[in-house]
Amino acid sequence: MLRPLLDQMPAPLGNVLGDAAYASRRNVTYVAERGGEPFFPPKFHWPARSKGHPVWRRMILRYRHHPEVFQETYRFRANVEGAFSAMKRHQGPFLRARTAVMQRREAGWRVITKNLDLLARARALGGAL
Repeated sequence: MLRPLLDQMPAPLGNVLGDAAYASRRNVTYVAERGGEPFFPPKFHWPARSKGHPVWRRMILRYRHHPEVFQETYRFRANVEGAFSAMKRHQGPFLRARTAVMQRREAGWRVITKNLDLLARARALGGAL
């Protein structure tokens, strides 16, 4: 599931944040090959053995020995999850378009609509962004 999503992104990827469901040696190596740095929190019992994937070892050891460095980057995932949750609550969890092209357009318009709504609310409260 991760590879098709990342294939749509231009390289280099930068930091790639995800939950433990995406943490696998193959995914971590793929992110690194595309110029990204993986940040997937491992479960406590996962070994740091690379088994041919040195990026896996680096990620696990960063998580274990430098948790403050790991969390400094991983904390931004909460912002993304919160934004998507707010959009789903206000606009519904499903796209109505049928084709992939129109779904991308609809999703883009939803993001623009949400940003305009936030801007209008901030101005109504007298604040400036």
